[in-house]
Amino acid sequence: MAIRRRFVFSRAYQVFEEYCSESSVHGVRFFVGAHRSACVKCTWLVVFLLSLVGCGIMIQQAYDKWDRTPVIVTLSETPAPVWDMNFPAITICPEIKVLKEHYNFTQQFNALYAQTFKARKNARYRINVTEDSISKMKAIIHHCSGIYMNPGNFIFDYNHIPEPSLVDFLKSVSLDRRSVLTTCGSTSDNRCTNYMQVTLTNEGVCYSFNMLSQDEMFRDGVLHSEYKYLEDWDDDGKGMDDDDINGKDEGQGLLQVAGSGLDAAIGFIMTHYPLKVDTSCVRGRGYKLLIHEPTVYPDLSKRNIRLSVSQTLTIALKPNIMITSPVLAKYSAQKRQCYFEDEHPLRFFRHYNQDNCELECLTNYTLESCGCVHFSMPRANETSYCTLPQALCAANARSHLFIRKQTARNGSVDYLRQCDCLPACTSVRYDLQITEESHTEEREVRSTLVSEEELLRNLQLPVYSMMQIFFQDTHFIPAQRSEMHGMVDFLANCGGLLGLFIGVSLLSIVEGLYYILLRPINGDTTTDAEMIS
Repeated sequence: MAIRRRFVFSRAYQVFEEYCSESSVHGVRFFVGAHRSACVKCTWLVVFLLSLVGCGIMIQQAYDKWDRTPVIVTLSETPAPVWDMNFPAITICPEIKVLKEHYNFTQQFNALYAQTFKARKNARYRINVTEDSISKMKAIIHHCSGIYMNPGNFIFDYNHIPEPSLVDFLKSVSLDRRSVLTTCGSTSDNRCTNYMQVTLTNEGVCYSFNMLSQDEMFRDGVLHSEYKYLEDWDDDGKGMDDDDINGKDEGQGLLQVAGSGLDAAIGFIMTHYPLKVDTSCVRGRGYKLLIHEPTVYPDLSKRNIRLSVSQTLTIALKPNIMITSPVLAKYSAQKRQCYFEDEHPLRFFRHYNQDNCELECLTNYTLESCGCVHFSMPRANETSYCTLPQALCAANARSHLFIRKQTARNGSVDYLRQCDCLPACTSVRYDLQITEESHTEEREVRSTLVSEEELLRNLQLPVYSMMQIFFQDTHFIPAQRSEMHGMVDFLANCGGLLGLFIGVSLLSIVEGLYYILLRPINGDTTTDAEMIS
C-alpha cells in the first residue's frame, strides 16, 4: 500500500509539473523546475495566492452589487407626448354634507341636547324629539369631526335607537349634485359630465371625474349588494331624458388628454348657497380635491387639495410616469421594489396599485381591530359597516395604521409592512403647480355698506368656486426601471478581474479541468509490477 501511495503521488506530481510548464495561467510555471530555487518557487506561490485572494474579494463585491442593486432608474431617452395619456381622475368632495331643507341637523341636535340634560335631572321629563329624528342625527354624525364621536357625547345615550340605512340616507340629505357642479366643460369634450360619477369615499358623498366605473374598478362577486360605491351621474332614480340618452356614449372609456395649456383645460364651477346648508359639524365650507389615476379608488384622508368658497384654483399638471422594463420580471418584487399587474392580486380591486393595496390593508386592519369597517370601504356580504358607537374605533384604526409611531420602529408589529404594498411597476404621479385667486373682496366691501336686510338678501345669493386643470407641457420625459447589472455584466466583470489578476480566461478553466480529470487517465502510466521491480 505504501508503494501504491508513492506511485499515485508521483504520478500526480508529474501531471502537476506538466500543467505548470504548459498552462496559460500567469505565474504558475515558476512553481516547478529543477533549475529554480525553493525561494523563487515560494515567492511566486505567495504572489499567486495574494493575487487569487484579491481577485476573489473583488468578484465577491461584484456579486453583492449584482445581487443587491440589479435595478437602476433612469430617464427615458425620448420624450412622450401628453396626448398619449388618459386625463387624470379628479374627485371633488363638498365639505358641507347636509342641506337644511332635507334635514335641519343643527335645530334637532340642539333640541335633543337641551332635552337630554333636562331628562337627566328630572326622570319624569319626556323628550319630544322623535326616534326617527335621533336615528337620522346619528347617521349624520358619521360625517362630523371627532369631538362628536367622543364617548362622553350625550348622543351615545341613544345607542338603542337603530340608525337608518346609512349610505342611502346620507345620499338623500346630501347636496344636489347638479346644484353643486353647475358647469363642467372643456375644449376637448363639451359634455364632460358623461365622465362624472357619484363616489362614496371616507369623506362621504363625493363626485369623481374620469374614473373607472364600479364594474371596472371592483372584481365580480366580492362586494356586498346593499349599495354602490360608484354611481353613474344620471342614475338618481329619476331616469334620463332623450337628450341624456343620446349624449351618453356607452363604453366610451376614459377621457384622453387633448393637449397642453389653458386651451385644453378641464374647468369646473361649484355653487354654494350660504343659507341653505347646515354647517354645525363640519370644519369648512369649501371643497376637498384629489387628483389621481383613474384606476385608484380615492382616499382623501391621506392627501387632498382644498378649494375654499369664492376662490379660483388653477392647477398645472406635470406627470411623473414610472415604467418598468419587462426584463426585470425575472427578479423578485423586493429587489425591483414594485409589482407587475398580475403579481400581487387584490381581493376587491381589479387593478393593482399602491393606493388600492393600502386601502385594502386599512380595511382588513379596521375589521380586525373593530369587527366592522367604514361604510366607504369595500366589504363582503358577511362584513358589516361600523355604526356610530364603533366609528371612533374605525377612525383610530386609520391613524394607527398610517402613522408610524416610535414603537413600530422598536420591534412591534408593523401591519402596513405586512401588507407589502409596494408601488406598481407602471404608475403615474402628478406634480402640481397651484395658483389660487380669491374674489371675495368686492363682497366684503359691499357687506360693510348695506343694511341688515340687504345683507340677508345677499346671503341668499349663490357663491361660486372655480377650478381649472391642464397639463403644463406638451411633452414629458418618463422615468424607467431597467436592469443595471445582468448576468452578462456579472460574467464580464468576473472575466475582467480574473484576466487582470492571474490571466485566466474561459479556456484556462477548461485547461485546468482537463489536467485534473482527463490527463491522469489518458496519459502514459507505469504499472504496479514495473514500479515494484
